[in-house]
Amino acid sequence: MDYELHELNFIKDDYDNFITDCFDAKKRFDSIFPEQSSTWTFGRYNIFNLTMGSKRFYKLYHEIKNIARNYLKTDEPLWIQSWLNFHKMHEVLEWHDHKNCSAHGYVSINPMKTKTIFEDYVIDNEIGKLYIGKPHLKHKVVNMGAYEDTRITIAFDIADTNNYEEMSKDWENINIGYIPI
Repeated sequence: MDYELHELNFIKDDYDNFITDCFDAKKRFDSIFPEQSSTWTFGRYNIFNLTMGSKRFYKLYHEIKNIARNYLKTDEPLWIQSWLNFHKMHEVLEWHDHKNCSAHGYVSINPMKTKTIFEDYVIDNEIGKLYIGKPHLKHKVVNMGAYEDTRITIAFDIADTNNYEEMSKDWENINIGYIPI
């Protein structure tokens, strides 16, 4: 398989506080980028900067860092951009992929009744489940039932020095969301 799934039980065990941290991060995001999407502004911030001070997000950062390094099987320099997907039922993501990175993934915080559909497989989104896989695979989110609450995931891209060379050619769309891991 070209992907891995990991169960992050510490998210399930501290679910309510993770939700609170995500809503606090969204408020911070909105104060910096009013009337912009935390999803589509992914290259302008990093969720781990917005959640500074949260021990829960500190632990999540280190889990993602370790999982990414193991998945990519490298000790070479890597960078992560990570953002908050904060969607109502009618806002779930349509077909897309991720370019100029070595891996893409997401963590389900409050996945609601959704699945992520890839071209060759389907992931059931559950609280605390982390997905990591190849970045160029087209995928979308599908609602499996009605819900009123907010669907929350933390998405991330992992880049290496080869990705930087490609990104550095696009000076009109400079990505300042990456931080070292």
